[in-house]
Amino acid sequence: MNLMLFFNGWGMDESIFKNFPPVDNLNVIVISYPYEIPKLDFETYNHIYIVGWSFGVYYASKFLKTKQLKSYTAIAINGTPEIIGTNGITEKIFNLTLNNLDLENLYKFYSNMEVPNNFIAPNININILKNSLQELKDDYHLLDNPFQIAIIGVRDKIIPASRQVKYFTSKHVHIKSIECGHYPFEILNDWNKLIKDN
Repeated sequence: MNLMLFFNGWGMDESIFKNFPPVDNLNVIVISYPYEIPKLDFETYNHIYIVGWSFGVYYASKFLKTKQLKSYTAIAINGTPEIIGTNGITEKIFNLTLNNLDLENLYKFYSNMEVPNNFIAPNININILKNSLQELKDDYHLLDNPFQIAIIGVRDKIIPASRQVKYFTSKHVHIKSIECGHYPFEILNDWNKLIKDN
């Protein structure tokens, strides 16, 4: 049995994957804010996929910094371990998002992500979303790159694709470009598409 730990993006929960078909021999665990890792015996798995999307790339990096996994593949999707700054979201934009977050601006954010029009985030709590941004800001520190593969949406406006390409090229990471914005799951619409050929 293989394992996938999927570190989800900000403002999202596992409901975005509800239509993903199960994959034989793969146990998928979606980890959303507050990014708490369940107790697992990693030694029982043949191979582990660590996948981060958006802010989840940063939290996947933090996780990998603390673990020694015998056999794993780390995949970043539309994000970098340096999520705030010149290799991610500029500090100015991050602070504007934090300080001006309300329901209207959240839906503008989803629109800029290219989230499908029929998407409705369940259980939205603006205060929890603000807290999650504040916690990230307060605890933020630069992390080394642990990823072997980066999947980058060429239209990503949230974490500009050009910054991601520049960052991962400098780290000698294999880059796959896909035709999407920040939200990639209209194209990457099953778990196999994340790990196929990787």
